[in-house]
Amino acid sequence: MGVTTHGRHFEAFLSLLQDCVDSNSLSQGKLAHALILRFGFLGFPFLCNRIIDMYSKLKEMSSARQLFDEMPLKDTTTWNILIGGYCKLGRMEDARRLFDEIPRRDDVSWNTMIAGYAQASDGVEALELYGKMLSVSQMPTEFSVSSALRACSSLLRLGQGRMLHCHVYRFGLEENVFVSSSLVDMYSKCRVLEYAGRVFDRMSERNNVTWNAMLTGFSRNGFAEESFRVLGQMLNSGIRPDHITFSVILSVCASSANLVAGKQMHGFMFKVPSAMDVFVETALVDVYAKCGYIEEARRVFDNMSKLNTVSWSTIIMGYAQNGHAEAAVALFEEMSNSGIKPDAVTFLGVLTACSHAGLVEKGRHYFDSMERVYGVTPDATHHAAVVDLLARAGHVHEAKNHIDKMPFKPDGAVWGALLGACRVQRNLELGKLAASKVLELDPQNASANMLLCSLHAECRNWDEVAKLRSKMKALGVRKDPGCSWIEVANATHTFVADENLHPEIKEINLALEKLINLFEDSGYPSSKIYLNNPSEEGQQSRHSEKLAIAFGLMNTSPDKTIRIMKNLRVCLDCHTFMKFVSQAVGRAIILRDVCRFHHFRDGRCSCGDYW
Repeated sequence: MGVTTHGRHFEAFLSLLQDCVDSNSLSQGKLAHALILRFGFLGFPFLCNRIIDMYSKLKEMSSARQLFDEMPLKDTTTWNILIGGYCKLGRMEDARRLFDEIPRRDDVSWNTMIAGYAQASDGVEALELYGKMLSVSQMPTEFSVSSALRACSSLLRLGQGRMLHCHVYRFGLEENVFVSSSLVDMYSKCRVLEYAGRVFDRMSERNNVTWNAMLTGFSRNGFAEESFRVLGQMLNSGIRPDHITFSVILSVCASSANLVAGKQMHGFMFKVPSAMDVFVETALVDVYAKCGYIEEARRVFDNMSKLNTVSWSTIIMGYAQNGHAEAAVALFEEMSNSGIKPDAVTFLGVLTACSHAGLVEKGRHYFDSMERVYGVTPDATHHAAVVDLLARAGHVHEAKNHIDKMPFKPDGAVWGALLGACRVQRNLELGKLAASKVLELDPQNASANMLLCSLHAECRNWDEVAKLRSKMKALGVRKDPGCSWIEVANATHTFVADENLHPEIKEINLALEKLINLFEDSGYPSSKIYLNNPSEEGQQSRHSEKLAIAFGLMNTSPDKTIRIMKNLRVCLDCHTFMKFVSQAVGRAIILRDVCRFHHFRDGRCSCGDYW
């Protein structure tokens, strides 16, 4: 057979093998393999390498390994392709055995193994292999350095990350966009945003990966405004956002409860349809749910072309947090019937829904079915939800028995759930026990100390309240100040109880005073208990959410829903006050505290006064 004929056959077979990969057809791939064997071309390593590559991409590693073992002639590329196939499937032990046996390693061999370990979340092995590569005088490339930086990011090893930063300059890789993007990501995840910003600012070329790394850094570290600023710079530079960009920014909107920005991103997404996928749409559901706009969250969910476990879990948790327990339960049943298996997060959502509404029997049923029916092992968060469900419904001793029977040592969150419920039920004996357990694990836990103070106060144990507060002062335990914020005209206004820093504080206090007078004249009972001075009991508090509601009424039109966020759990006094205001002025109010949403309308709350 002539050279020209060989060439034509080679081109035909290469095209055929690629078609098998593109169509994801293993059966056609095996036919192609048989055809090449029939024509007697298996003696050519180059063609055999392509067959092994095809099998690897089709995840048929047994056939790839069989051909590898049968090949009389192998080059380094042959070994690298098979190693890469194992790495992509996470079969790192098989990949490492081949790597250790390879007669001659090149930079691709090292890059593939280091990247494989990094992608398999085995950062320790990735970094050890990188060090071994240097010890045998193998020059690092942009691929090995980027993978090693990824390993540092996952392990939060800032020291080794800085060492790799030195290698970037030593080996002339500072202009490589992928290496620089990995540096930005490493510094961001290690919470050194100043260095991440320096690397970012020095880059002469930036791509989506770079911008997304910077956005993710600000997002994960809680800098919402900086995230929006970087997004604006990204758009002005002409870089088109992708699905990762939208996912990150939407997560910022959700965590900061920024409904205006969330709506803007929703509109912008229609201009970039290629960036729309199930993860982006799920993130959008999360935004609306965490902004208290559960109806819009449901509309987005219902219009999704594809649903996965995360999508279902997000909408179920959204309904749970917004006080629609029955809807959350119905969605869980619909999900189960659709054939999509619930996971740990899904169960946390439905258990939270049951806890928030006092659906004890349903909560018991779902918890019992987790492992027995669905094979999901309950973790501490599920046990905490069950403890909260039982104790808040008055079954405090059953909740304590549940803790005693847990298969592992309960953590502070589990005991904290019992303590919080004991405060609601005014069960001093179990409350003291729960508080002691929390403080045994975390002596500086301000929340546990304050809950115990509140419990003693509600039981009128003023001497114990004084002792606890003195002890907290001696230990340097400080309660987080209550803080509420409201967005008006695209600006966020923050309030702290009894503050006087807001530029409109005089007008706000006057408006609040009028509301309080109206409240008291209406006959609403005050529910406030003062921990410092019991003689003040019965007087109205000036908590941050009251200042926020007064400001909101002053600065928004009557047809607008007032949305307030708070960093702590709303107290009974303020909850009662919000119900009154919603009825007295005919306004819908949505308050998101640290535990859940409260939707106030016409003097009622979505929680049914059960929270």
